[in-house]
Amino acid sequence: MVAKAKRIRSTKEQWHELNRLLDDVVKIGHTNKRVCDCESCTKLRNYSKSIGLLNEEPIDNKRWDQRKLETKYRHQKDACKIMKLANQGYSRIEIAKDIKRSKNYVDKLIVEFQIEIKKLKQGRPIKK
Repeated sequence: MVAKAKRIRSTKEQWHELNRLLDDVVKIGHTNKRVCDCESCTKLRNYSKSIGLLNEEPIDNKRWDQRKLETKYRHQKDACKIMKLANQGYSRIEIAKDIKRSKNYVDKLIVEFQIEIKKLKQGRPIKK
């Protein structure tokens, strides 16, 4: 068995320096760039490696792609359920209760998949 190396806990001064470097990166607007070769990003990457916060392990993007697909398929399945219930005249709240999801989630899918909610006429019954 190979024992994992124990990670050394960073000091307050190291955290302050890391936060300062992060602020520099945010100021130049590189918050959404994963790999960047500019001076500020390189300083931040090197410093975080030196204090033991950044691993050399490759990033596994396949896992995230798979999660995105699973979410997409789940949304499609739920949209089909919502469509069936909407055509039967259920309201948004009733649909949310029936498929055991939140009302906000149902509203989001209704907008995303452009589903029409049909309301059944509820009035007094016609006397004969």
